[in-house]
Amino acid sequence: MRNISQRICMATFGLLSTFSTVAEEGSALVQQRLKYELAQNLLDARKVDDYHAMRSDIADYVLTPYTDYRAFLVNIGERSIDEVSYFQKQFYTLPFSKRIRAAYLDGLAKENDWKTIYRYQLTEPRGETYRCYYYYSQLKHGDKAAAFAGAEKLWLSGKSVVSACDDLFDAWEKAGNRTDDKILDRMVLAYEARQGRMVTYLKKLPDDKKAQAEAEKIAKLYQSPDGIGKFAKRSYVTPRNRKLSWHGYRKLVRTDTEEAVKQLDLVVSGQKLTSDQRQQLSDYTAFRLINTDSSELIAWRDKAISTTKNSDLLERRIRLALQHADWKGVEKWIEKLPSTKKEDLRWQYWLARAELAQGRNQAGEQRLESILGQRHFYSVVAAQTLGTPINYEVSKSEPDANLTKKYQKTLDRVHELIVLDKISAAKSEWQWLLQRSSKEEKQALAHYAAMQKWSHLTVKASIAAKAWDEIHLRFPIAHRWWFEFYGDKYNIEPITLMSLARQESALDVQARSPVGARGIMQIMPATAKYTARKFGIPYKVPSELHDVKKNIEIGSQYLSYLLDQYDGNRIYALAAYNAGPHRVKRWRKNSDQKLDVFAFIEAIPFRETRGYVQNILMFESYYRFLSGTKGDFLTKNEQEEKY
Repeated sequence: MRNISQRICMATFGLLSTFSTVAEEGSALVQQRLKYELAQNLLDARKVDDYHAMRSDIADYVLTPYTDYRAFLVNIGERSIDEVSYFQKQFYTLPFSKRIRAAYLDGLAKENDWKTIYRYQLTEPRGETYRCYYYYSQLKHGDKAAAFAGAEKLWLSGKSVVSACDDLFDAWEKAGNRTDDKILDRMVLAYEARQGRMVTYLKKLPDDKKAQAEAEKIAKLYQSPDGIGKFAKRSYVTPRNRKLSWHGYRKLVRTDTEEAVKQLDLVVSGQKLTSDQRQQLSDYTAFRLINTDSSELIAWRDKAISTTKNSDLLERRIRLALQHADWKGVEKWIEKLPSTKKEDLRWQYWLARAELAQGRNQAGEQRLESILGQRHFYSVVAAQTLGTPINYEVSKSEPDANLTKKYQKTLDRVHELIVLDKISAAKSEWQWLLQRSSKEEKQALAHYAAMQKWSHLTVKASIAAKAWDEIHLRFPIAHRWWFEFYGDKYNIEPITLMSLARQESALDVQARSPVGARGIMQIMPATAKYTARKFGIPYKVPSELHDVKKNIEIGSQYLSYLLDQYDGNRIYALAAYNAGPHRVKRWRKNSDQKLDVFAFIEAIPFRETRGYVQNILMFESYYRFLSGTKGDFLTKNEQEEKY
C-alpha cells in the first residue's frame, strides 16, 4: 500500500512538474511577445540604440531577426559593403535577405554615395530606379560611354521614366545625345504604348524643321489613325515608318475595324511588309471581327483565319462555331490547329462531339473513350457524354518528416507569425522557403502544412511540388463549420462554397486581387456593400472582408442571390460571380438556347471565366471524394437545360 502511495505521489509530482514547465514556457513566450512589440515600437520611433539595449531580452525569440532587419535598415546608406554582405549572408534563410540590396542602393543614393554604388553594383540590376542608379554611378566614376549607352536605353521608353533618372538624362542630353532622330523614335514607342500625352510632349522637342514636321505628322496620326493608309503609301520605306504604319494600323483596328480592313492593302504595299507581317495584322483585325454581323466582314475574317498560325485566334473561331452549334465549322477549325494543340483533351472532346453530331457515331465514341480516366475536366465530361462512371488517378504519399527538419527554424517562424496574425509575413516566409527547397522537400512541406491546418500554405506547397494527383494536399477541407453553416442558411451545397473559395483565393483569408477583391471568396468591396445593404448583413468597411466568417457570410449570400436569379443553375451563377451578371446576359443572348451545358461553358469568350467554371465543377468532385459526400457532377436541370 505504501509503495502504491509513493508511486501515486511521484506520478502526481511528475504531472504537476510537467504542467509547471509548460506554464513557465508559455509565460516566457508571452513575455517575449510583449517585449518584441516593445522592440517594434522603439524602431517605429527610430530609437535604434534603445532597441540594442533591450535586444538581449528577445535574443532567443524566433522573430527577432525581423527587428534586427529593421534596425539594420536605419541609416543603411552609411554602412559599408562588407557589413551589408555579411548581414545578407547571416539571414539568407529569411525573405528580407533578397530585399537588402535594393534598400542599400536606395540608402546610398540618398547619401549621394555613387562611389560605393559603383563598387557594390557590378552588373545591371533589375528595376528602372536601380538601373538609373547603376548608370549614374558609372558616369560619376568617369565611364561616360557606358553611362550614356545605359541612359539611351532607359530614355527610349514609350512611357515616363522614374525621376531617379533625371540627373543621368540631364548629363546625357547636355552631351548632345538627345538627337531629333531619337526623339522621333521615342514618339513611335509612345504610340505603341498608347501614351497620347507622351506623344504630345515629345512633339515639342525636335529642333530641326524637318524633324518638327515629322513629329507633327506622328502626333496627327495618333489622333486620327484613319490616315494610316495614305501615310504608309506616301512615306519612304524606313524602319521608323514601318513601325509607325504597323502601330497606326492596329490603332485604326481598335477605333474603326471596318475602315482598317479597307486600308490594310495600302499599309502592306506602301511599306513593303512581308507576308508574315500581313498575316499578323490580319490576325489582329480578325480578333476584332469575331462577333461581327456583316456578311462581308465575316467572309474577310474567315479567309484571314484560314491561313493563320495563331492558335489563340483559331481557338476563338472554334468557340464561335460552338456558340452557333456549327458542328462542321467546329471540325473544320479544330483540324487547322497545330498537332500539339489539336491533341489536347479539350479539342479531342469537341472533335468527337462534332463527329457524333454529323452521324459518325463510332468515330466519335472511340475518340471519347480514348480520353477517359484522366484528371481533367474534359475526361470527366467525356464520361458524362458516354454515360460511364467518372474515374481519374488519385495518389496519396506518406509524409517524410526528415525532409523538413533542416527547415525547422523557418517553420517555427511561420507558426509564430500565424499565431500573431502576421499572415502576409508568414506567406512571404513560406514562399521564400519553397523557392529554396527541392521537389521532394516541397511535397514534405505540403504534408507539414496540412498537419498544422495551414490550408493556404498547403495548397501553395502542393502546387510548387507539382503534386497534381495528391488531391488531399491540393484541396484541404478548411473552415468547414462556416461553409456548412452558411451553406445551410442560404440553401447552397457547402462543397460548392468551399470549391469556389479554393478557386478564388486558394483558401487565403488575406488574399487581395490587383482589382481590389478581398478575402477567401474574393469579394469586391462594392459587391459586399450592395449585398450587405440588400440583405441586411452588418458590414461597414472593406477590411472586414478579411474576417473569414464575414467573408463567407457575404459571399454565400451573394452566390445564393445569383442562384435565385438563374433558377439554381450553378453554371450561370458561377460565371456571373466571376464576370458579372451583365456579361452572362449577353452570352445567353448570343447562344440563344442552341447549346448544351458543356458547349455553353466552352463558348464563354473570357479565358478566366471559362476556366473558373470548369475548375469549380472539378473541385466539387474532388471535395466530394475527400469528404465522402455523394453528388452528381451536374444537376438534372443543369444537364437538360438549353443554353
